[in-house]
Amino acid sequence: MSKVRRYEVTAAGDFASVLAVLTDHVGLQLVSLEEVERSWLDTAAGTLAQTDSTLEFRTPKGEGTASLTWATEGRVLVHDNCVAASVPAGAGDLPETAAFTRLARLIDGESFVLGPTVNSQIAVLACLDDEDKTTARFVFDRSETLEGTALPMLLEIVPLRGYDAEAAAIEKLVRRSVALSESATPMKARVGNATGTRAPSTGLAPELSAASAWRVVLQQLTKSITDSFSGVLSGDDPEDLHAFRVAVRRIRTLLQDGGEVIDPESRDRFRHEYRWLGDITTPTRDADVHLLEFPGLAASLPQARRDDLAPFNEVLIHHRNECLSSMVTDLRSIRRAEFGSAWLEFLSDDDAWTGCGELSDEPVLRVVIRRVEKAHRELVKNGGKITKKSPAIALHELRKEGKRLRYLLECFGPLFNEEALATILRPLRDLQDVLGEFQDTEVQGEALLELAGELATTDDHSALVAIGGVVEQLGVRGSTARNEFSKVFGRFDDRKVQRALNRLETTKSSGKKKR
Repeated sequence: MSKVRRYEVTAAGDFASVLAVLTDHVGLQLVSLEEVERSWLDTAAGTLAQTDSTLEFRTPKGEGTASLTWATEGRVLVHDNCVAASVPAGAGDLPETAAFTRLARLIDGESFVLGPTVNSQIAVLACLDDEDKTTARFVFDRSETLEGTALPMLLEIVPLRGYDAEAAAIEKLVRRSVALSESATPMKARVGNATGTRAPSTGLAPELSAASAWRVVLQQLTKSITDSFSGVLSGDDPEDLHAFRVAVRRIRTLLQDGGEVIDPESRDRFRHEYRWLGDITTPTRDADVHLLEFPGLAASLPQARRDDLAPFNEVLIHHRNECLSSMVTDLRSIRRAEFGSAWLEFLSDDDAWTGCGELSDEPVLRVVIRRVEKAHRELVKNGGKITKKSPAIALHELRKEGKRLRYLLECFGPLFNEEALATILRPLRDLQDVLGEFQDTEVQGEALLELAGELATTDDHSALVAIGGVVEQLGVRGSTARNEFSKVFGRFDDRKVQRALNRLETTKSSGKKKR
């Protein structure tokens, strides 16, 4: 895919006069023109920045509906109206479309953090060929800070697939018609520079000791658990439980890889307790997934069969309520309360983090790089052993190894070279998606068949027949994911990824490793 070309508009004149040149002289077709207040969103860990993507929340000046625009490497993946007029707090507030479902998987339970905000005029234009087919899109952007400081206008040229030559020709015409200067700095970065807005500070720095850095990240993850806890107990929004469980899994990874960094007695105790916390929340999360995905699965059946599934939907709701009740009882138990208090005391006790392990005083970057390299070696070695005859449990174990590597990279992401980190995370997330799809379809199919037993005593077996069709669809999805594994794993087990691992310690400016 051709790279997006970005230019700073240095021509004399305002937004309207330059736009007139593009439409009247160059002959571009105006597709849309909007005036908006525009904010950029990311997670606290900078998940979107790590993948060279952006998420914009746009509120129109005047009548209209707030919208979200998700783009990667300058190309818009999706632009859609918001669920509500307020800034989305997390995945649960995203539009229910396939594209935004991918974004929800990408942020994996993390909350959004509001970044820089500007007022913008944005024109989208198209270059059409003789058959009125679009060969390139142009995004003309004039923005100013909320205080009224004007930023340089930007023009981005996005060639469409297969039209590189036509896009290059129109680009030459545009450059002859409008004074432009090539620029590598997108508008988000310009706004950040102008307003002093940066990504939220994570408190991580390469010079920190390993124990100090582990403590900082564990404190941040604990805050995520605390923030979502009341929502988990209410059960109103499945995303609260998802965010809770993601934080739990990340803490478990840091405890697992905290050998010789964390006090061994505390580490063993809390590993045991967090495993329990994961176990007691799993049934409710699985039940949530059954309910969330069931309408889509049912839609794959003929209309008559869909109607037959109505009784089973009631079974799913009843099962979810039972799981939620059991989980809430455990979360309100004395064991959970005592464990939670002990954990907070451990994190706040300076003595517990002083001289607590052989590597506790080592520079964090040196320690975490070794952990990352080990996790990568194990994932590549075990992934290379997977064949078409490998049992499902082998792929499930590989998925857990992939999560371990991903969580290490994301939790300590601010320490790494951004380009190298993004190069690793893209194929790693793709690999996790395939393994997750295979595992989820296996688990869901088995669970649905087990729950269907509650309908076996009825005289009308039409619901059971329909459930069989749903399980069959899950089997097809699982087989597709399994067949994709080899190709997706090959993109991860690649020299580019290995070279990126070797560059994780490298600063962009110096090209030398941090020490």
